[in-house]
This record gives sequence, structure tokens and C-alpha cells, in this order.
Amino acid sequence: MANARAQGGKVSCEGCFFKQNMLCAVTDSGPCPTFRPARPEGLRPPSQMRFNFRQERRLQVAWAFPSASEQFARQ
Repeated sequence: MANARAQGGKVSCEGCFFKQNMLCAVTDSGPCPTFRPARPEGLRPPSQMRFNFRQERRLQVAWAFPSASEQFARQ
């Protein structure tokens, strides 16, 4: 829908993917909230925000158990 508005054309049911493929169940005249532009490549989902993972923080351990060799040396 943003593309149709950006091009300056008015959004109408005639330019809707669902109307052109006889999938529209809305009887009101005018565009509905489910309007998707009809494109030659078919129906595309609306773009979504990209999810970026944060870098994993490395924590320095304040204490640790002695290793096996350290435990053996204490005995």
C-alpha cells in the first residue's frame, strides 16, 4: 500500500490482488485494510523489520573451582 501511495496513484479495489483474483469477500466500495497491490510476481508479504543479534558479552568469572590437577596437588 505504501508503494501505491508513493507513486501518487489512488488506492482502489480494482488495483487489489484479492479483487483481481476473485478472492475478495468485502462488499463495501473502496479499499479495505487488507489491500495488497496486484503485481505480476504475485502476492508478497509486507516488509518487516530486520532482526539483528547482539554480540554475546564475555563475562569474567570472579571465582572458579580448582582444576583436577590443582586439586591433586593440594593432597
